[in-house]
Amino acid sequence: MTLTKHHKKHEEQWIREQEQKIIEAMKKKKEEKIRQQLCKEEEQKRKELKELHYMHCPKCGSDMTEICLDEIIVDRCSFCEGIFFDKGELEELLRKKAEQKKSFFKKLIGF
Repeated sequence: MTLTKHHKKHEEQWIREQEQKIIEAMKKKKEEKIRQQLCKEEEQKRKELKELHYMHCPKCGSDMTEICLDEIIVDRCSFCEGIFFDKGELEELLRKKAEQKKSFFKKLIGF
């Protein structure tokens, strides 16, 4: 093989390798763009679900109102009168002393 054919062969191999790197980079960029789009779509779906269900009773679907009882805010259904605690609220109530708990529950049921 002559020197020019040898150089030509290495040059073609180098070009193929560079093209392969470019193709791989483009694939990764496209996959990242798709992943970001899916994340945006999923976030949008979560937002829509929250707007659809926010402050609606999980039992009957009616509107709920927040009531403050002994510094704890609970959600009460306007129709079935179910009481619902957000994360941490029940634990906060259970940490109260027995007399404070009685007072809370009396207020809750309207005595």
